[in-house]
Amino acid sequence: MHQVVEGTANTIIANAPANEVTWHVDDVPWTPLTGLFIQKAGYKTVIPPEFTSNAYSIELTTVGPGGSSPTHVEPWAHVFYVLSGYGEVTVGDEVKPVRAGSVSPISAGQPHSFRTLGDTPLEMLVIYHPPRKRVPPTDKLRVRVHALREEADGVVSVELRSPDGADLPPFEPGAHIDLHLPNGLVRSYSLCGTTPGHYRIGVLKDRASRGGSAYVHDQMRVGTSIEISRPRNHFPLQEAAAHSVLIAGGIGITPILSMLRRLRQLGRSAELIYAARSRAEAAFVAEVEAIGVAVTWHFDDEQGGPPDLRQMLQARPADAHFYACGPAPMLDAFESHCAALAYSHVHVERFSAPGQPAADARQAFQVTLARSGRTIDIRPDRSILDTLLDAGVEVPYGCKAGNCGACRTRVLRGDPDHRDTVLTPAERAAGNVMTLCVSGCRSEALALDL
Repeated sequence: MHQVVEGTANTIIANAPANEVTWHVDDVPWTPLTGLFIQKAGYKTVIPPEFTSNAYSIELTTVGPGGSSPTHVEPWAHVFYVLSGYGEVTVGDEVKPVRAGSVSPISAGQPHSFRTLGDTPLEMLVIYHPPRKRVPPTDKLRVRVHALREEADGVVSVELRSPDGADLPPFEPGAHIDLHLPNGLVRSYSLCGTTPGHYRIGVLKDRASRGGSAYVHDQMRVGTSIEISRPRNHFPLQEAAAHSVLIAGGIGITPILSMLRRLRQLGRSAELIYAARSRAEAAFVAEVEAIGVAVTWHFDDEQGGPPDLRQMLQARPADAHFYACGPAPMLDAFESHCAALAYSHVHVERFSAPGQPAADARQAFQVTLARSGRTIDIRPDRSILDTLLDAGVEVPYGCKAGNCGACRTRVLRGDPDHRDTVLTPAERAAGNVMTLCVSGCRSEALALDL
């Protein structure tokens, strides 16, 4: 079977020699088809729309042994032409075996499915009219691990650089990136570096790790090549604030660190409250001290328990901007105390989505895709994102945990049930945008701008 690797829908344009008309399909990498297939599958754009004045496009598709698609519909008329392998194609009510030379015309909106039956991949040319223009799941960058350093007990920093030595895109304080790890997981980490053009993250080895932080600690090495997203910022710094109070719990220091540096650079008034279980588990202490802002240190093992956040907060000016990043119990307490103190400028960055459905959340509901007119049933055991991917709908996504914001989608109608860490209180209240990976629905149906 062909190895499926990352690419883009117009890879041919970048890979074909500029002065050559004839090229070979093996010179173009496979782009994975995610969500739709049981086994690995991929496609290559053979003729992109640019070569046909947007009249049609042609793709080469491969589906591995045991691979299949669910019954789905697409807004393009298209034709399957089987090149090799053995399988089965269902179009409407017709179910037919297919082999090399089989042709299956499929009208726009017509239900269809296919599967591989043999021990070798089913390879097909797929001709689309109008042309299909694929959207890549994420906008990724290829980077190399330049350095790994132990910053505290259970915490390592990872410095990332471009393989060609070029500067990586700039980022704002509070921004994060998604690591697309070689084990298939996607995890979000805040940026905390100081060197322009380079990225640095801090990673705590989670005792309950499902493979993200454990991979970074146990398997990642200097020289490892990985893909990351471009920086995104859902925890922006309000640089014009008269005073800023930043609260870090453990590894929550990572986004706070870059904020402190920026505020110091601007000459703004700022202070830090840094809490950790012990001094040995507090990362980047020397860097914090070098910034030169006022710091309140709290170590649970030395002071007999967690900090009294309410007491700490109520001594601060009410018109200050308050930022917090750390474990969920600390952030829950922080938000509760800020509300009780009537503090209005409150900013929170969570490590994971709360994930609790609202009391009136629907167990099952329908989603209508406004651009195609399709209506899809969402089952209680499936997320909106996974259901759409299974149905062949192309949706950008990243972490699938409600933390990165890659799957933010405009809501045209209906009442979403927000369960992410990305949207602001104002965005949640407005109800016109949602993250599809973890959020649900409080009305009978949703209409999305897809």
